Amino acid sequence: MRARYNYKFISVWFLGVACSLLVSSCLPDPLEVKGIKSIKPQIVVSSQIIPDQTLLVMLTKSFGALEASEDSDPQEVLRQIAVDDALVTVTGPTQTDTLVSIGYGLYGGVFIPLEPGAEYTLNVNSTSLGKVTATTTVKPGVTFEDVNAYLYFDGFDDTLAQVDYMFKDLPEKNYYMVNATEVEWDELQEDLLNPSGYSRLLDDNDFTDEYYAESFLVFRREFEKGDTIAVYLSNIDKAYYDFVKLRLDNRFSFVEYLSEPINYPTNVEGGKGFFNLYIPDIELIVLE
Repeated sequence: MRARYNYKFISVWFLGVACSLLVSSCLPDPLEVKGIKSIKPQIVVSSQIIPDQTLLVMLTKSFGALEASEDSDPQEVLRQIAVDDALVTVTGPTQTDTLVSIGYGLYGGVFIPLEPGAEYTLNVNSTSLGKVTATTTVKPGVTFEDVNAYLYFDGFDDTLAQVDYMFKDLPEKNYYMVNATEVEWDELQEDLLNPSGYSRLLDDNDFTDEYYAESFLVFRREFEKGDTIAVYLSNIDKAYYDFVKLRLDNRFSFVEYLSEPINYPTNVEGGKGFFNLYIPDIELIVLE
């Protein structure tokens, strides 16, 4: 059963990441390695625009490769790496907006006017980690022409989700990203650190028509009747396309990505990560 998403629900869903990080436990003690100089942590930026023009920016800090692993408690990892002492602003062609600290590294702003093709600059000033800045250009939004999801039995012991979708390619050169993940409140923190959803990158050089359609299976989850799946379609720029492609090719988790030895492309001056202003089309679908 297909359901158009509710903007308020999506906003609360993302904000729930911050509100639910209230579990206390301890990371394993770091292994002592002598003779290696410690590296100063850097600010790591990630961002998400919700279609009601709510901007969420998450600020975390990089850490040593031996300080955490995929087995670490995700809530505790997020609590320790969150950057909560920053002044965060976004400057566009007509105004500067100051984002409000929500807690646990999340900063939000509502009703920020976004103009496709216009440049916006993120400025972060952290008391403990210093300043970083990033500039991005708003990409035009793209929407599904059609999208559905169903339970798929693979003939063995697993029940997967099959997603069918179609959209119209925008003019000019474009890169797209499709994401699908199960909506589960009690696993938001773990999914943030170790994403278990499906991500697919599309280059419109591979399209043979102005409409693109395909089906795919969402792996790494076993679904049941009544589960809700969120399917996202986004128009992204080439730099972010290359960034996500590297992560997908290397299959690194968020923990591995934040650890110091991993070097990814970035548009953040003085830090890591990516600042993006692309507006996803989001569909919430109950699996039948």
